[in-house]
Amino acid sequence: MSLHAAFVVFLYLVGSLVWSLPALASTPADGASVYAFGRHLLELGDYYRAITELKRFSLLFPNDPRQPAAQMLLGLAYEAEADYDSAIGYFRRLQQTEDDSDIDRLALFKLGEVRLHQRQYQQATRLFQYFLTRFPEGPLVDRTTYLLGLTHTLEGEVQAGKRLFASLSPESPWTDRANAVQHELDMSAPRPSKSPRLAGILAGILPGAGHLYLGKPRHAITALLLNGLFLAGATFAFLEGLEATGVILLYFETGWYLGNIDSAKEGAREFNRRQMQDVQNDLYTTYVPPGLTLKQLPGLGLNIQF
Repeated sequence: MSLHAAFVVFLYLVGSLVWSLPALASTPADGASVYAFGRHLLELGDYYRAITELKRFSLLFPNDPRQPAAQMLLGLAYEAEADYDSAIGYFRRLQQTEDDSDIDRLALFKLGEVRLHQRQYQQATRLFQYFLTRFPEGPLVDRTTYLLGLTHTLEGEVQAGKRLFASLSPESPWTDRANAVQHELDMSAPRPSKSPRLAGILAGILPGAGHLYLGKPRHAITALLLNGLFLAGATFAFLEGLEATGVILLYFETGWYLGNIDSAKEGAREFNRRQMQDVQNDLYTTYVPPGLTLKQLPGLGLNIQF
Protein backbone atom coordinates (compact mmCIF):
# COMPACT_ATOMS: atom_id res chain seq x y z
CA MET A 1 0.00 0.00 0.00
CA SER A 2 1.35 3.43 -0.96
CA LEU A 3 1.93 6.15 1.59
CA HIS A 4 -0.88 8.21 0.08
CA ALA A 5 -3.39 5.33 0.32
CA ALA A 6 -2.39 4.64 3.94
CA PHE A 7 -2.91 8.30 4.81
CA VAL A 8 -6.37 8.26 3.25
CA VAL A 9 -7.35 5.18 5.27
CA PHE A 10 -6.07 6.82 8.45
CA LEU A 11 -8.14 9.95 7.82
CA TYR A 12 -11.22 7.79 7.19
CA LEU A 13 -10.81 5.95 10.51
CA VAL A 14 -10.26 9.16 12.43
CA GLY A 15 -13.30 10.73 10.81
CA SER A 16 -15.47 7.73 11.65
CA LEU A 17 -14.39 7.88 15.28
CA VAL A 18 -15.08 11.60 15.53
CA TRP A 19 -18.55 11.20 14.03
CA SER A 20 -19.38 8.31 16.40
CA LEU A 21 -18.38 10.11 19.62
CA PRO A 22 -21.55 12.29 19.85
CA ALA A 23 -23.70 9.24 19.32
CA LEU A 24 -21.91 7.33 22.08
CA ALA A 25 -22.11 10.28 24.43
CA SER A 26 -25.83 10.68 23.84
CA THR A 27 -26.63 7.03 24.71
CA PRO A 28 -26.41 6.67 28.52
CA ALA A 29 -26.30 3.27 30.18
CA ASP A 30 -29.82 1.90 30.65
CA GLY A 31 -30.35 0.74 34.25
CA ALA A 32 -33.68 -0.88 33.46
CA SER A 33 -32.16 -3.11 30.77
CA VAL A 34 -29.18 -4.13 32.92
CA TYR A 35 -31.49 -5.03 35.82
CA ALA A 36 -33.93 -6.88 33.55
CA PHE A 37 -31.14 -8.86 31.94
CA GLY A 38 -29.77 -9.92 35.33
CA ARG A 39 -33.23 -10.99 36.50
CA HIS A 40 -33.79 -12.88 33.22
CA LEU A 41 -30.52 -14.77 33.67
CA LEU A 42 -31.56 -15.69 37.21
CA GLU A 43 -34.89 -17.01 35.93
CA LEU A 44 -32.99 -19.11 33.37
CA GLY A 45 -30.78 -20.60 36.07
CA ASP A 46 -27.60 -18.95 34.76
CA TYR A 47 -26.63 -17.86 38.26
CA TYR A 48 -23.02 -16.85 37.63
CA ARG A 49 -23.90 -14.41 34.84
CA ALA A 50 -26.95 -13.21 36.78
CA ILE A 51 -24.72 -12.31 39.71
CA THR A 52 -22.35 -10.47 37.37
CA GLU A 53 -25.12 -8.40 35.77
CA LEU A 54 -26.88 -7.60 39.05
CA LYS A 55 -23.61 -6.52 40.64
CA ARG A 56 -22.96 -4.30 37.61
CA PHE A 57 -26.40 -2.77 38.09
CA SER A 58 -25.71 -2.14 41.79
CA LEU A 59 -22.43 -0.39 41.01
CA LEU A 60 -23.61 1.71 38.06
CA PHE A 61 -27.00 2.75 39.40
CA PRO A 62 -26.73 3.11 43.20
CA ASN A 63 -29.75 5.45 43.40
CA ASP A 64 -32.08 3.35 41.28
CA PRO A 65 -35.31 2.47 43.15
CA ARG A 66 -34.82 -1.16 42.09
CA GLN A 67 -31.69 -1.48 44.27
CA PRO A 68 -33.41 -3.37 47.15
CA ALA A 69 -34.95 -5.81 44.65
CA ALA A 70 -31.53 -6.28 43.00
CA GLN A 71 -29.96 -7.06 46.38
CA MET A 72 -32.68 -9.63 47.02
CA LEU A 73 -32.08 -11.21 43.61
CA LEU A 74 -28.35 -11.38 44.35
CA GLY A 75 -29.10 -13.18 47.61
CA LEU A 76 -31.34 -15.65 45.78
CA ALA A 77 -28.70 -16.22 43.10
CA TYR A 78 -25.98 -16.90 45.66
CA GLU A 79 -28.31 -19.23 47.54
CA ALA A 80 -29.00 -21.14 44.33
CA GLU A 81 -25.22 -21.42 43.84
CA ALA A 82 -24.99 -22.86 47.40
CA ASP A 83 -22.79 -19.91 48.41
CA TYR A 84 -24.75 -19.53 51.62
CA ASP A 85 -22.39 -17.08 53.31
CA SER A 86 -22.72 -14.56 50.47
CA ALA A 87 -26.49 -15.06 50.36
CA ILE A 88 -26.75 -14.44 54.10
CA GLY A 89 -24.73 -11.24 53.68
CA TYR A 90 -27.23 -9.80 51.18
CA PHE A 91 -30.30 -10.94 53.13
CA ARG A 92 -28.89 -9.55 56.37
CA ARG A 93 -28.18 -6.12 54.86
CA LEU A 94 -31.74 -5.93 53.56
CA GLN A 95 -33.24 -7.11 56.82
CA GLN A 96 -31.25 -4.67 58.96
CA THR A 97 -33.31 -1.76 57.61
CA GLU A 98 -36.29 -3.05 59.68
CA ASP A 99 -38.67 -0.87 57.68
CA ASP A 100 -41.43 -3.53 57.84
CA SER A 101 -41.58 -3.66 54.06
CA ASP A 102 -42.15 -6.90 52.20
CA ILE A 103 -38.48 -6.84 51.14
CA ASP A 104 -37.60 -6.74 54.84
CA ARG A 105 -40.08 -9.54 55.54
CA LEU A 106 -38.71 -11.76 52.78
CA ALA A 107 -35.08 -11.08 53.76
CA LEU A 108 -35.70 -12.11 57.37
CA PHE A 109 -37.51 -15.26 56.26
CA LYS A 110 -34.70 -16.18 53.86
CA LEU A 111 -32.13 -15.77 56.63
CA GLY A 112 -33.93 -18.42 58.67
CA GLU A 113 -34.46 -20.64 55.65
CA VAL A 114 -30.80 -20.56 54.63
CA ARG A 115 -29.73 -21.40 58.20
CA LEU A 116 -32.14 -24.34 58.10
CA HIS A 117 -30.64 -25.58 54.84
CA GLN A 118 -27.21 -25.29 56.45
CA ARG A 119 -28.63 -27.49 59.24
CA GLN A 120 -27.88 -24.82 61.79
CA TYR A 121 -31.12 -25.52 63.60
CA GLN A 122 -30.58 -23.33 66.65
CA GLN A 123 -29.90 -20.21 64.58
CA ALA A 124 -32.81 -21.01 62.25
CA THR A 125 -35.11 -21.35 65.26
CA ARG A 126 -34.12 -17.93 66.60
CA LEU A 127 -34.64 -16.27 63.21
CA PHE A 128 -38.04 -17.88 62.63
CA GLN A 129 -39.15 -16.87 66.14
CA TYR A 130 -38.03 -13.30 65.47
CA PHE A 131 -39.89 -13.33 62.16
CA LEU A 132 -43.19 -14.34 63.83
CA THR A 133 -42.66 -11.67 66.48
CA ARG A 134 -42.19 -8.93 63.90
CA PHE A 135 -44.69 -10.24 61.36
CA PRO A 136 -47.48 -12.11 63.20
CA GLU A 137 -49.79 -11.81 60.19
CA GLY A 138 -49.48 -11.71 56.43
CA PRO A 139 -47.43 -13.56 53.82
CA LEU A 140 -45.09 -16.38 54.87
CA VAL A 141 -46.49 -16.67 58.42
CA ASP A 142 -47.88 -20.19 57.97
CA ARG A 143 -44.76 -21.37 56.18
CA THR A 144 -42.58 -19.90 58.94
CA THR A 145 -44.72 -21.49 61.66
CA TYR A 146 -44.33 -24.89 60.01
CA LEU A 147 -40.57 -24.46 59.61
CA LEU A 148 -40.21 -23.27 63.21
CA GLY A 149 -42.06 -26.37 64.40
CA LEU A 150 -39.71 -28.44 62.27
CA THR A 151 -36.54 -26.80 63.62
CA HIS A 152 -37.75 -27.36 67.18
CA THR A 153 -38.36 -31.02 66.32
CA LEU A 154 -34.94 -31.35 64.68
CA GLU A 155 -33.36 -29.94 67.84
CA GLY A 156 -35.12 -32.62 69.88
CA GLU A 157 -37.79 -30.29 71.29
CA VAL A 158 -40.63 -32.45 70.02
CA GLN A 159 -43.39 -31.05 72.23
CA ALA A 160 -42.60 -27.46 71.23
CA GLY A 161 -42.72 -28.55 67.59
CA LYS A 162 -46.08 -30.25 68.05
CA ARG A 163 -47.57 -27.13 69.67
CA LEU A 164 -46.54 -25.05 66.67
CA PHE A 165 -47.92 -27.61 64.23
CA ALA A 166 -51.23 -27.62 66.12
CA SER A 167 -51.44 -23.80 65.85
CA LEU A 168 -51.80 -23.97 62.05
CA SER A 169 -55.34 -23.52 60.83
CA PRO A 170 -57.02 -26.45 59.02
CA GLU A 171 -57.12 -24.34 55.85
CA SER A 172 -53.37 -23.73 55.84
CA PRO A 173 -51.49 -25.38 52.95
CA TRP A 174 -48.88 -26.45 55.53
CA THR A 175 -51.26 -28.32 57.83
CA ASP A 176 -51.02 -31.61 55.95
CA ARG A 177 -47.24 -31.56 56.16
CA ALA A 178 -47.37 -30.72 59.85
CA ASN A 179 -49.79 -33.58 60.49
CA ALA A 180 -47.49 -35.94 58.58
CA VAL A 181 -44.54 -34.98 60.80
CA GLN A 182 -46.60 -35.50 63.95
CA HIS A 183 -47.88 -38.86 62.70
CA GLU A 184 -44.36 -40.06 61.98
CA LEU A 185 -43.18 -38.95 65.41
CA ASP A 186 -46.10 -40.72 67.09
CA MET A 187 -45.76 -43.94 65.12
CA SER A 188 -41.98 -44.32 64.99
CA ALA A 189 -40.46 -46.76 67.45
CA PRO A 190 -38.23 -45.16 70.09
CA ARG A 191 -34.57 -45.30 69.16
CA PRO A 192 -32.23 -47.21 71.50
CA SER A 193 -30.06 -45.09 73.74
CA LYS A 194 -27.20 -45.64 76.16
CA SER A 195 -26.79 -44.12 79.62
CA PRO A 196 -23.43 -42.33 80.05
CA ARG A 197 -23.83 -42.65 83.82
CA LEU A 198 -24.36 -46.41 83.69
CA ALA A 199 -21.47 -46.83 81.24
CA GLY A 200 -19.18 -44.94 83.62
CA ILE A 201 -20.27 -46.98 86.65
CA LEU A 202 -19.70 -50.27 84.86
CA ALA A 203 -16.27 -49.12 83.66
CA GLY A 204 -15.43 -48.11 87.22
CA ILE A 205 -16.43 -51.50 88.64
CA LEU A 206 -14.54 -53.48 85.99
CA PRO A 207 -12.42 -51.82 83.27
CA GLY A 208 -13.89 -52.71 79.88
CA ALA A 209 -17.39 -53.44 81.22
CA GLY A 210 -18.61 -50.00 80.14
CA HIS A 211 -17.41 -50.60 76.58
CA LEU A 212 -19.00 -54.03 76.56
CA TYR A 213 -22.30 -52.34 77.52
CA LEU A 214 -21.85 -50.11 74.46
CA GLY A 215 -21.35 -53.12 72.19
CA LYS A 216 -17.60 -52.60 71.71
CA PRO A 217 -15.99 -55.92 72.69
CA ARG A 218 -12.56 -55.09 71.25
CA HIS A 219 -12.38 -51.85 73.22
CA ALA A 220 -13.54 -53.75 76.29
CA ILE A 221 -10.82 -56.41 75.94
CA THR A 222 -8.15 -53.74 75.37
CA ALA A 223 -9.22 -51.77 78.46
CA LEU A 224 -9.32 -54.91 80.61
CA LEU A 225 -5.91 -56.14 79.47
CA LEU A 226 -4.12 -52.79 79.81
CA ASN A 227 -5.52 -52.08 83.27
CA GLY A 228 -4.86 -55.67 84.33
CA LEU A 229 -1.26 -55.59 83.14
CA PHE A 230 -0.45 -52.33 84.88
CA LEU A 231 -2.15 -53.46 88.09
CA ALA A 232 -0.40 -56.84 88.01
CA GLY A 233 2.94 -55.16 87.33
CA ALA A 234 2.49 -52.73 90.23
CA THR A 235 1.51 -55.58 92.58
CA PHE A 236 4.54 -57.62 91.55
CA ALA A 237 6.83 -54.61 92.02
CA PHE A 238 5.60 -54.01 95.56
CA LEU A 239 5.95 -57.70 96.45
CA GLU A 240 9.55 -57.63 95.21
CA GLY A 241 10.32 -54.52 97.23
CA LEU A 242 10.53 -52.25 94.18
CA GLU A 243 8.39 -49.49 95.67
CA ALA A 244 9.48 -46.78 93.22
CA THR A 245 8.62 -48.96 90.23
CA GLY A 246 5.30 -49.90 91.84
CA VAL A 247 4.42 -46.24 92.39
CA ILE A 248 5.23 -45.38 88.78
CA LEU A 249 3.13 -48.27 87.49
CA LEU A 250 0.24 -47.28 89.77
CA TYR A 251 0.49 -43.72 88.47
CA PHE A 252 0.10 -44.91 84.89
CA GLU A 253 -2.61 -47.37 85.92
CA THR A 254 -4.62 -44.54 87.50
CA GLY A 255 -4.53 -42.69 84.15
CA TRP A 256 -5.64 -45.77 82.22
CA TYR A 257 -8.37 -46.51 84.78
CA LEU A 258 -9.85 -42.99 84.71
CA GLY A 259 -9.45 -42.85 80.92
CA ASN A 260 -11.40 -46.10 80.65
CA ILE A 261 -14.29 -44.51 82.60
CA ASP A 262 -14.26 -41.28 80.56
CA SER A 263 -14.07 -43.23 77.31
CA ALA A 264 -17.09 -45.33 78.24
CA LYS A 265 -19.16 -42.25 79.15
CA GLU A 266 -18.18 -40.42 75.95
CA GLY A 267 -18.94 -43.56 73.92
CA ALA A 268 -22.48 -43.56 75.31
CA ARG A 269 -22.92 -39.89 74.43
CA GLU A 270 -21.61 -40.50 70.90
CA PHE A 271 -23.99 -43.44 70.49
CA ASN A 272 -26.93 -41.21 71.44
CA ARG A 273 -25.71 -38.44 69.11
CA ARG A 274 -25.61 -40.88 66.19
CA GLN A 275 -29.13 -42.04 66.96
CA MET A 276 -30.35 -38.44 67.06
CA GLN A 277 -28.48 -37.67 63.85
CA ASP A 278 -30.30 -40.51 62.09
CA VAL A 279 -33.65 -39.11 63.24
CA GLN A 280 -32.66 -35.61 62.10
CA ASN A 281 -31.54 -36.85 58.69
CA ASP A 282 -34.81 -38.71 58.13
CA LEU A 283 -36.92 -35.70 59.14
CA TYR A 284 -34.80 -33.25 57.17
CA THR A 285 -34.81 -35.30 53.98
CA THR A 286 -38.55 -35.96 54.10
CA TYR A 287 -40.10 -32.79 55.48
CA VAL A 288 -37.84 -29.78 54.85
CA PRO A 289 -39.14 -28.10 51.67
CA PRO A 290 -36.82 -26.60 49.05
CA GLY A 291 -36.00 -22.93 49.49
CA LEU A 292 -38.22 -20.24 48.02
CA THR A 293 -37.17 -19.29 44.51
CA LEU A 294 -37.86 -16.24 42.38
CA LYS A 295 -40.51 -18.12 40.40
CA GLN A 296 -42.51 -18.92 43.55
CA LEU A 297 -42.62 -15.40 44.96
CA PRO A 298 -45.44 -13.89 42.87
CA GLY A 299 -48.02 -16.24 44.40
CA LEU A 300 -47.23 -15.43 48.02
CA GLY A 301 -48.93 -12.05 48.32
CA LEU A 302 -45.71 -10.11 48.70
CA ASN A 303 -45.79 -6.54 47.43
CA ILE A 304 -42.37 -6.64 45.77
CA GLN A 305 -41.82 -5.43 42.23
CA PHE A 306 -39.22 -7.64 40.64
